[in-house]
Amino acid sequence: MAVSETQGSAPYRFFRMVVLMGGAILAGMVQLAILPALPEMGAHFAGDGWDGTLVAQYVTTISALSMAVGGPLAGWAAGRFGKRWVLLSSALAYGITGGIGAYAPDLWTLLASRLLLGVAASGYVTVGVSLIGDYYPEPAQRDRLIGWFTIIGGAGSLVVLQAAALLTEHGGWHGPFALYLSGIPLFLIGLFTVSEPRREAALATAGQWGPVARAWGIYVMLILVSISMYTVTIQGAFLMNEQGLTDPATIANVMLMTSIGTVVGAYMFRFVRPALGFSLTLALTWGLLALGNAGFASTLNVWLLAACAGLVGIGSGFNTPLMTTAVMGAVPPSATANAVGVAMGCLFLGQFLHPPALTPFRAAFGLHGAFLWMGGLSLAAAVLAILWSFRGRQRAVA
Repeated sequence: MAVSETQGSAPYRFFRMVVLMGGAILAGMVQLAILPALPEMGAHFAGDGWDGTLVAQYVTTISALSMAVGGPLAGWAAGRFGKRWVLLSSALAYGITGGIGAYAPDLWTLLASRLLLGVAASGYVTVGVSLIGDYYPEPAQRDRLIGWFTIIGGAGSLVVLQAAALLTEHGGWHGPFALYLSGIPLFLIGLFTVSEPRREAALATAGQWGPVARAWGIYVMLILVSISMYTVTIQGAFLMNEQGLTDPATIANVMLMTSIGTVVGAYMFRFVRPALGFSLTLALTWGLLALGNAGFASTLNVWLLAACAGLVGIGSGFNTPLMTTAVMGAVPPSATANAVGVAMGCLFLGQFLHPPALTPFRAAFGLHGAFLWMGGLSLAAAVLAILWSFRGRQRAVA
């Protein structure tokens, strides 16, 4: 029998929240956990005759593609089998497929495990966020919790990177894969704390693609924002190298500011969103990305580079809760799993599409110019969002 979301003791509700919020860390850990191990991983596979650097990059990024597919797939499965089943299955699969990486006998097994890990991670996040909306349907409380979801993800990334570095130091490139085993205790806790909130509504989700499709504008916007917000994260180290900043510690400290900024932005979201509304918060998000991307290409000062990375991080901290709450508010409760699934797919699709989207600008103007173009396009998007907000207000008055 399903337990009502309002039932249970305080410890019961606490551990249920641990399970739901855990998805924020699991999703970020897919790529972050192995970053410190990439040089050793590359050296290992280079000894087998591969291009070690290229292989290490593929091992890192291949999961982004499966995460883009896994979100919509999880939404469909939640409607077919129930949200509780999908969440628990994803947690268990995350622990198993992630842990396999440490013992993969060859590269192809490792890549296959990474693909499955991406599906499991996006499935967990999709259903976890959807369940937050089910358990806490009041919009203000729901938005606040989704903001905390992003905060936990950003703060968790700092801990994950430190833990991964220690595990790499003591266990080689296999060591950080142990972090993925955290999916298994979350599975065990979830067995006793996560219930199906509304079985009849969950089953109805299978036929709730119409409302999801009508939110297509939000999904397109999410992809575009995601392409811009990964500019510093993916390309920043290469640009700093081009500009003569080659010290690994300096690069790491600058890039760390994106994660810190994400935590700050996610915390600020709960104050900014009610005050500005959707359109102006979106404009602020684009504006921060514009300043951060263009500013990053316009200075050699390490402190200013860190500040620009922080601005991009704050914009990223706004983006995820803003778009997630927007799609959840645009569909009926029975369609939230599908809606959040597509939203998560779009977020990771934007990450996957960033390199090919930036390539034409990089080829025509160089990496420095590509940053400036991304900043300029983001600024144009901010202006359009402001105009959209004014137009909406004029319609309301009329």
